[in-house]
Amino acid sequence: MRTIIFYDIKQYERDFFEKELFENYNIAFTEKELTPETNLNYMEENAEIISVFTASRLTKETLSKFKNLKLILTRSVGYSHIDTDYCKEHNIIAANTPHYGDYTVAEFSFGILLNLVRRICYGVNELKIGDLYPETFGMELYNKTIGIIGTGSIGEKSVKIAKGFSMNVICCDTNPDSQLEEKFNVKYVDLDTLCKLSDIITLHAPLNTKSYHLINKEKIELMKENAIIINTARGELIETEALYEALLDEKIKGAALDVLEFEETISKKRPGENLNLKNLRTSLINNKLLNLPNVIVTPHIAYDTQEAVNRILHLTIKNLNEFELGQNIENDVTTR
Repeated sequence: MRTIIFYDIKQYERDFFEKELFENYNIAFTEKELTPETNLNYMEENAEIISVFTASRLTKETLSKFKNLKLILTRSVGYSHIDTDYCKEHNIIAANTPHYGDYTVAEFSFGILLNLVRRICYGVNELKIGDLYPETFGMELYNKTIGIIGTGSIGEKSVKIAKGFSMNVICCDTNPDSQLEEKFNVKYVDLDTLCKLSDIITLHAPLNTKSYHLINKEKIELMKENAIIINTARGELIETEALYEALLDEKIKGAALDVLEFEETISKKRPGENLNLKNLRTSLINNKLLNLPNVIVTPHIAYDTQEAVNRILHLTIKNLNEFELGQNIENDVTTR
């Protein structure tokens, strides 16, 4: 009977997996994330299958602790937290759960955008302390230009929502979608042009070596003074220090962020791990970002709806079943 270890698990996930897998596997659950510093017990060391979320860090050091590992099930779309090169070298399959939150994340992006530009939370909080008429001078989305970086599944849904607000849409992607361009009358431009023309920029690109710090000091300097940046993708897409300085100096108008670079340092669970000088500096800036008046930061919850979570759970089971049946795993990221 195979052993599966579920890391960074929540109670509803545990209830689901226990019901689905109890009879066929030895199962262990833990709320801790899996990192190079994690000490493994005997059961963990010999597990053939593990499941993680994005807070885990499956580096070479982490993965080398497992003696019999054959399958990694990440309960996320992104897999930048997994050393896929190590997996390939050691015949370990890693499978993700794509498309579970396409609408969920796109909707959330516009939720935090509206919150920021209409100062919704600010107004709510001011009213609670007795100010019936706080300063909530905002901006409407109608006829504004939104630049969408990445037009995969989430980016495509964002295009549709933006059109519902009667916005002008421009896009940037290494693989332009001609059907999307034709159907919704959007225009693909290069990144510099998108930065120059957009009132609002929203990121929906995957994180990889090419997209790391895609939005940096150089790109921010191209932006309008009234520009708003939205990021519900990965924190490392933005150069944190450059963003902070631009917001502090009001070179751009604001930012709404559901993800931060090196965001795990804000966690109460393990705030002190992997703090080299660069990461320590980023961590300090993250904490400063939280307190800027022209910034909204949410705790990586864009994915978190009942519908999206159900898809994650069922896709995880699908990936596991394909592995057990010896089939090609549709969501195997080590083949990409």
